[in-house]
Amino acid sequence: MCNTRSKASKFIVSHNKICNRDIHMDHNKNKQEAISWQQKSRVTWLKEGDKNTKYFHSVANSHRRNNSIRQISIDGELSSNQDVIKAHICSFYRNLYTEEYYCRPLLDGLNFSVIQGEDASWLERPFEEDEVTLVVQNMNGDKSPGPDGFPMSFYHACWQVVKGDIMAVFVELYAKGSLERSLNVTFLTLIPKKANADEVRDFRPISLLGSVYKIVAKVLANRLSTVLGHLVSSPQNAFVKGRQITDSVLIANEILDSRLKDKLSGVICKLDIKKAYDHVNWHFLLYLLDRCGFSGRWCQWIYYCISTVQFSILINGSPEGFFGSTRGIHQGDPLSPLLFVLIMEALSRMMNKAVEEGLLSGFQVGALGSDGLCISHLLFADDTLIFSDSNPDHILHLRFLFTWFEAISGLKINLSKSKMVPVGQVPNIDVLAVILGCNITHLPMSYLGLPLGAKFKSKQIWDPILEKMERKLAGWQRMYLSKGGRVTLIKSTLSSLPTYFLSLFPIPVSVAARIDTIQRNFLWGGMGEGKKFHLMNWSQVCQPLHLGGLGIRNVRLFNRALLGKWLWRFGNERETLWRQVIHSKYGSLPGGWTSAPSTGPYGVGLWKNIRKDWAHFARYLRFEVGDGTRIKFWTDSWCERGPLKESFPEMYNISRDKEAWVADHLNYQNEVMTWSLNFIRPAHDWELEVISSFMDVLYQSGVKGCGPDKVGWQKSSGKGFQVKFYYKALLPSIGLSVPWKIIWKTKVPLRVSFFVWTAARDRILTVQNLRRRQVMVIDWCYMCKASGESTDHLLLHCPIVADLWSCIFSLFGLQWVMPKGVLELLACWGEGRGKSKIQDLWNSIPHGIFWVLWWRA
Repeated sequence: MCNTRSKASKFIVSHNKICNRDIHMDHNKNKQEAISWQQKSRVTWLKEGDKNTKYFHSVANSHRRNNSIRQISIDGELSSNQDVIKAHICSFYRNLYTEEYYCRPLLDGLNFSVIQGEDASWLERPFEEDEVTLVVQNMNGDKSPGPDGFPMSFYHACWQVVKGDIMAVFVELYAKGSLERSLNVTFLTLIPKKANADEVRDFRPISLLGSVYKIVAKVLANRLSTVLGHLVSSPQNAFVKGRQITDSVLIANEILDSRLKDKLSGVICKLDIKKAYDHVNWHFLLYLLDRCGFSGRWCQWIYYCISTVQFSILINGSPEGFFGSTRGIHQGDPLSPLLFVLIMEALSRMMNKAVEEGLLSGFQVGALGSDGLCISHLLFADDTLIFSDSNPDHILHLRFLFTWFEAISGLKINLSKSKMVPVGQVPNIDVLAVILGCNITHLPMSYLGLPLGAKFKSKQIWDPILEKMERKLAGWQRMYLSKGGRVTLIKSTLSSLPTYFLSLFPIPVSVAARIDTIQRNFLWGGMGEGKKFHLMNWSQVCQPLHLGGLGIRNVRLFNRALLGKWLWRFGNERETLWRQVIHSKYGSLPGGWTSAPSTGPYGVGLWKNIRKDWAHFARYLRFEVGDGTRIKFWTDSWCERGPLKESFPEMYNISRDKEAWVADHLNYQNEVMTWSLNFIRPAHDWELEVISSFMDVLYQSGVKGCGPDKVGWQKSSGKGFQVKFYYKALLPSIGLSVPWKIIWKTKVPLRVSFFVWTAARDRILTVQNLRRRQVMVIDWCYMCKASGESTDHLLLHCPIVADLWSCIFSLFGLQWVMPKGVLELLACWGEGRGKSKIQDLWNSIPHGIFWVLWWRA
């Protein structure tokens, strides 16, 4: 008998091992399939645990259909012959990357900024392993690979194996100034710029670099980016550390607002540069590098990167052609944006020189005359705005300047696609447009994807955002997404769509309500068109996870937090052009931490709306005293106890100078700092204790009395201002504290965690909750047939369910008193049950039981 039991036991163990092995193999196969389709679909918001291969299969197929080239217009006739199409495309790009003129004039008469000698030496220093390793770790692992087929994820996983070979490449580059040419072979993939593209020009060529060259280019780009800000003038805001794309939009709207309020006429020219990256002349680029003080070794490295590239074009997934180039830099190369900024610096310097000589004029901000700030142009990569008066001679000079720039750099201003916009009353606008050779358009217009010249709180400017959000949600996508997937999509994609607009423009209440409605309906909606129950109030959904919400952003508060970043930057970025424009237009309050308030109409400017939140924003600032010349002694928060005016009102009331600076009360005797205070009367005996406490606070403040004054963020633990800190401060805490880690951090599919979250908040559609929503159903439990099916009954206290829980507890050798409700169960469940897999298994038990019970009920 014992022998039989032993054999049976061995059979069961063997059978279980086989089953576990098969399950493990199936799991790995499914996981690999999901990863494969995710990579093909290029959807980045997938979270582990809520995979849906059907969804990614659909997205990948959609991308393939959209990017395929079925027909091309050749000499005015559409051709669908694939051999003809391939030959035509290869010929087009071979000609595009061939230099037409090898002898071009130079800019010897123009001054450029020059990097310091130590910076030039730092750029060409030997390559270090830590530097290269950091670059590899920070590169996106899922981007499309080049001809060698290795994505960056390969290097992430195998870095310790291939590190020596990669460092050998850098050693060779440093010693010889060149690499194996085969490393710089590049695929050109063609992305349509518009729907139904049928011209070769309608496709944007993106370079898919070889993995080794991509690492080399990224290391060089990181080095170049550190010195670029010293070389590039303030009207350029692209790819320069400390400058942002929204800076240009703010400047453009503010100077336009000033021009309109001053009732001065003028024009804005929005330029289109033809094939900007592709027409860059290499010799001019190297000439600029030399003029800016770069060493011969650095110039040799750059020349190698741009001149040794060999192209093959991916046409419907198949590489065609193999050819080199004699001009151009290429989208997809990490170096290209930085090198292009240097090229455009030539145009910026030419514009400045023309203004100095009186050949051109810009728009003035602030006081009219010599005290104002004149802006003649703004550059962001190849997006260029020119500001000029309506003088025909100046417009003619501008056209000459464009011709000279083309002759020097190879970049041609495509005047037929450029726009001229009248500002104010410009009766001769037609004449000016003919002189420049461009078309006429009117305000408001789009600049860098944001409105320029729109009225304050205009609702119409938000229409593209609303339409884009609705397009994202329309059609088949919704059918393949669980609730967990929808939450992920809302957080990562949907709520991010308006962020660019929210960073600069105040959102109207009605638009914010519409965005909330779109997100709310998507979260709770189903596959059909029928009405679905919204299980949770939206204000609660927007609460953070630890307060029982989903952490979805409140649009209006997020808008306010994003605009608060401008208030922070104003006090910390003293030399930036946008700050100079605001200071010139509005002035600054003493200390320079914020601008003076504006009392005029909003117009088309943006700063007045941003500035009005200063009083609330300033509550969260903490000043660090240097020499004390810019910090108010009584009203600024520079002590641990906050503003002294509020902490010691008795002292403030008898102070002689209530607007004094900290520096006014600092004395130095024999290099020892002391505090010197002035009051309007002597202190009374009963005030001595307060005075003693007051002086203790001053001497414990750690003031050094030297160096620049600084401002910090009270809530950031020394990290400075971040939008998320201000958003958290603005968000009202109205939720109920919940055990969010056991709900959301447990290793179960996200859709299961979502269900447990709704159950913990008693929002699942049990009979009791359905009847509350006026749905008349029989009031009984599906399993035990007793009346009163509530969330707690169904998942915890039903007799049949209670037996299941008892069985689970017995497996762990536990005796458990069942808590009153689901929330209480989760709160006490997270106590340790060992480590690693045992703990993971224990944490997932409530999720598994709740999920199975619900789908069986």
